[in-house]
Parts: sequence; structure tokens; C-alpha cells
Amino acid sequence: MRAAVLEQVGSPLVIRSDIEVEDPRLGEVAVRVSHCGVCHSDLSVVDGTFPGVLPVILGHEAAGVVEAVGPGVKDLTVGDHVVLTPAPPCGTCPWCIRGEWSLCTNGDALMTNAHPDGGTRLSRAGEVVNRGLAVAAFAETVIIQATGAVKIPDDVPLDVACVIGCAVQTGVGAVLNTAQVREGDTVLVMGLGGVGLSVVQGARLAGASRIIASDPVAERRDKALALGATDAIDPTADDPTTVSH
Repeated sequence: MRAAVLEQVGSPLVIRSDIEVEDPRLGEVAVRVSHCGVCHSDLSVVDGTFPGVLPVILGHEAAGVVEAVGPGVKDLTVGDHVVLTPAPPCGTCPWCIRGEWSLCTNGDALMTNAHPDGGTRLSRAGEVVNRGLAVAAFAETVIIQATGAVKIPDDVPLDVACVIGCAVQTGVGAVLNTAQVREGDTVLVMGLGGVGLSVVQGARLAGASRIIASDPVAERRDKALALGATDAIDPTADDPTTVSH
């Protein structure tokens, strides 16, 4: 299959057509990637800020269509539209049993570049190709645990759905799960990239009465207002902490 491969830190990705991908194993699915976002975490591996084992296929903010299912998979079938997540819960570790999915031991895959059994399911001329940030979606096909492929309605555009896999769940999760914003609260959002704009939407869903969006880029402030912010300020002109009181 074709994939964009990082061969050397600091160098451009190389489009290869000789990547071999295995069939899905127990509890895994193969997903044909439709769209994949470029997250800053991917760029941090490219420039060496995050250490990685090379060669590696990056890309973890993706959506696509299930094209094969491995043994034991019951909740997904070929043709299902799915959003991929880089931290699929195993459902059996102590953290998952307690309902703290974000602490699942599968999270180790974000740094090991491999599946829980140590394999990557990817190779080139007999040599291992690593699975960057636990998905490797800068490729035509991804092999992922079934719990990491979340089914969505067929009418949801996949180019929009892909960002749910990282930016949206990070921002909305920060609001609902970490900050636990409640109806009537005031929320100050510093920075309006993909995660920040998702925080704005999460705060709106939580019922915040005032959502103050701060970013020096006017276009981002306008987008925040369109997505539910009640106030938008330029931090180079106004002190966000003063405006929020």
C-alpha cells in the first residue's frame, strides 16, 4: 500500500508504495483511511521534539471505512464508517474496569509505536515499519484494535469526522471530564487552534453562560464566535484575565 513515511528526523515525509500491511488479528479491524488531519503531535515527531523509532508512519486524527474485521470483533462490520482514536481502551485493565478509560494501559502504544503485543502489522522489504502515535493513518489502510474504531452514522462527512479522533475529544473532554464545566459557568479559552475551538464547543454544550475566546489571530476569533463563544479578545491588545472578570 501507499503511505507517507518519516525516514529521518527533520526531513520531509516520503511517499512509498511498497508498504506491506498484515491482515487484522484477534480483536482488530482494517480501516480504509478516507481523511486524516495533521496534528501538532505529528509535527513534533517530525522535528524531533517527540522521540520516535524510524522509519515510522504518522497520522492519528483519522476517519475511514472498515474493510476487514479480525476474529472476535462483534460490534463492527465491513462498510461501517468509523473515527479512529490513538488510545483505544482495552476494557479489561484495572483502569478500564474503574471506568477511567483515558488511563488504560493501551495508552503505552502512543510511545511504543506498536500494538500491545509488540507488533506493528507494517513492514517494507521484510523490515519493520513503525506505527506512529498508535494509528499510522498517513496511509491507505490502518490496522487498529476494534475499540479504537468508533462507528459513526454514514451521513457524517468523513473529512469533518476525522478531527474528532484527537482535537475534538481532547478539547471537549477537557471541558466535560477534567474541568467539569457546569451550566452557568464562565470559561476562558486561551488559544484557538483545533483543541481550543473544541473547548469552545464543549463549553457551549456544558451550558457555560460566558465563553471568552482569546487569540491574536482575527480569523480564529471569528470562528470561535461562530462556534459559540460569547466574547472574543485579542490578547495583544487586552489582558484576558481582566476581561474575564
